[in-house]
Amino acid sequence: MIQRIVARPESAADFQAEGTTRMRLWHLTVAILVLGIVLSVVRDPVGRVALIVFVTAFGEAALGLTAVMALFQTIGAIGMARGLLDHAEAVAATTLVLVAATAIMSFWLFIGAWLIQATVP
Repeated sequence: MIQRIVARPESAADFQAEGTTRMRLWHLTVAILVLGIVLSVVRDPVGRVALIVFVTAFGEAALGLTAVMALFQTIGAIGMARGLLDHAEAVAATTLVLVAATAIMSFWLFIGAWLIQATVP
């Protein structure tokens, strides 16, 4: 007697294409709750300023952390350099990280300050 073996997925996650994510119902619920809270906070001018300050400060912290990590990497490259060309490249990379991080963080701060000025009557 020949048995027929049918491969059935054990769960709905097996149907999912590899490398993709699906939105579950609780993701939608949390997104709606967060959006509702943000929209209720934004109605008041104090809430708008608080939200702008929070987002600006969070962005500054993230950008600062990224800049310090990149700076440590480039300073490490200076220590690992063997020749004159390697040293010049590592110093140039360190200078670029310092200039770019300063410019991006200043830009983010000025955008936050401009938003606060535009928000407050």
